[in-house]
Amino acid sequence: MDLSLQQLRGFVAVAEELHYGRAAQRLNLTQPPLTRQIQGLERSLDVRLFDRTGRGVRLTAAGSAFLEHSRRVLALLEVAPEAARRAADGHTGTLRIAFTAIGAYAVLAEFLTTVGKHAPAVTAELTELVSPAQFDALAKLEIDIGLVRPPIPEQFASVLVHSEDLVLAVPTSHRLAVGSAPVTLADATDDYIGYSPEGSQYLHDICAAMIGMDRYAVSQLASQVPTMLALVRAGLGCALIPRSIKAMRVEGVAYRELDPADAHSVTLHACWSPDNPNPALQRLTVALT
Repeated sequence: MDLSLQQLRGFVAVAEELHYGRAAQRLNLTQPPLTRQIQGLERSLDVRLFDRTGRGVRLTAAGSAFLEHSRRVLALLEVAPEAARRAADGHTGTLRIAFTAIGAYAVLAEFLTTVGKHAPAVTAELTELVSPAQFDALAKLEIDIGLVRPPIPEQFASVLVHSEDLVLAVPTSHRLAVGSAPVTLADATDDYIGYSPEGSQYLHDICAAMIGMDRYAVSQLASQVPTMLALVRAGLGCALIPRSIKAMRVEGVAYRELDPADAHSVTLHACWSPDNPNPALQRLTVALT
């Protein structure tokens, strides 16, 4: 079945005017070509769309049903070019965003606000992945942008989005749990709960350097911060965590600031592949940089 846009526009005009002459004038046509369009349309559909009534016409039941759908088709065609332009400019579409579990507490909400500000009609699809898995997914174009810990492979572009200090998490029963003055790592002589390299090589290496590899080598390692805090709460040791994690408010865990001599900040970066053709990504990264 071959239906042309010219036929649909002609049919809608006749259906709304209920008069071939007025419809032809509206379309800047003479009446005979318009009549032939409608006749051809009826042959293609194998139904009668109009009944003649004196000087005008009226829709048949088939014509009324076809009018509803014809209007939808023409309305979609009107907005299709603008929709295509908006997608090409990155105003619409989908952004596949990955984040680390720790990073989610620090920056995810703010980052999504930034996405919404620069591309409010873009849909964000979220996935939790550790940084190495994000780099793999970015290389395969399985995600568009990731919130990752360094080091960042040279093949990717990135921008710093967050930096924060580490704080010491201790059980509330611990002698360091009370007080407001900063503490030193030398004060925390208990067992240490650290980051496994598989979970975060970056945090693993920083914390190992801060407390000393000898202590770190015998510490308990966990891949997720909730696990670390559960071990702290159980009295199995203390842990260095990004300050934003304090928002978890784990019962039985207290947080202490570190003395400036021991303080260390950790960073989080937005990272993407320059080879990714997603217009929504390109629009966002221009705003970020």
